[in-house]
Formats: sequence, C-alpha cells, structure tokens
Amino acid sequence: MTIPRIKTMTIDSHDEAIPVIRLRLAEIDGQSLHLAQDIAAFMSLPVDGDGDCRSALDHFGITYRLSKVTGPQGEIFGPVALVTEYGFRQLKDAAIASRCPR
Repeated sequence: MTIPRIKTMTIDSHDEAIPVIRLRLAEIDGQSLHLAQDIAAFMSLPVDGDGDCRSALDHFGITYRLSKVTGPQGEIFGPVALVTEYGFRQLKDAAIASRCPR
C-alpha cells in the first residue's frame, strides 16, 4: 500500500471572523490528491466514525482513492479518502447544491 507524505496548505485570512482553512495534499504518481476529510470539514459535510467522509463521497458519486498517509511528525494514519482536484470541485459543488432550497 502506498504511504505518501502529506503537505499542508493553511489559509489564514487574518480576520478572526473567518476560520483558518487547512487543506492537506498527498502526491501519488505525480498527481496531487486532496484529503477528502479536510474538504468535508470545511463544507460542513457529515463525517464517518473514523473522521473521514467516505459515505458522503459515495452518496454524491465521487471517485476516491483509499490510502494511508504519513503526517508531519512521521505518524501514519488512515485509511483516508483522497480525491483529485476534479473530485474536490465535485464535492464542493455537491455540498453547495445540497444546501440550496429546491
């Protein structure tokens, strides 16, 4: 099983009313993949018991890859769902659409 090292991108607006956004990426075979749980947390989507959001990805029909990842202190955790940039946009659009009144 591939155990990629993750890279973290933090977005801080310097406005206390806007929360800090943390996005983690893993590179596998030259492709950057987002940890779906970060997107789910930011989009207020429900998470599974293990903190991941695979059931939300399945619900919206978004393809993902399961992997274990190595964190910044060398700890290994997972399995976690990893999505491509396209999957990231699909999840964002689905989360927004699910909140809009029909």
